[in-house]
Amino acid sequence: MMKFAFYPVLTFALAAVAAPVLADDATDDGMAAAQAQPAQLIEFTGDREFVKTSQRLRVWRTEVGYTLAVDAAGTPTDCELADKFRMNYVNARLCDVLIKHHTFEPARDATGAAVDGSYEGRLNLVELRDKD
Repeated sequence: MMKFAFYPVLTFALAAVAAPVLADDATDDGMAAAQAQPAQLIEFTGDREFVKTSQRLRVWRTEVGYTLAVDAAGTPTDCELADKFRMNYVNARLCDVLIKHHTFEPARDATGAAVDGSYEGRLNLVELRDKD
């Protein structure tokens, strides 16, 4: 019976010791994130290509949200769609177009040095089709 009474005391003691450490980490990350600058879009040149690819793949959505990983040189390196399609090849083809046709200014850390970052965007297919 004594073993079980010990656990709440141990849990409380660990929480009391860990809380200040966790709070310091959260503050440091928050300040660093506030001073850091995310990747900045310079240009997206894939309007026509994205529309053609989405039509070929029979994408009927109005909008496609995505996140691109951007390296320290400003080059997109990876892509993830916000709402994935059931068929993986559809996700892959749309991401291929997004990666190929985006140009970025890289993310910057608090000191102004270029670092890996990310960019979140949305494309409205109705608007892109109307542009053509």
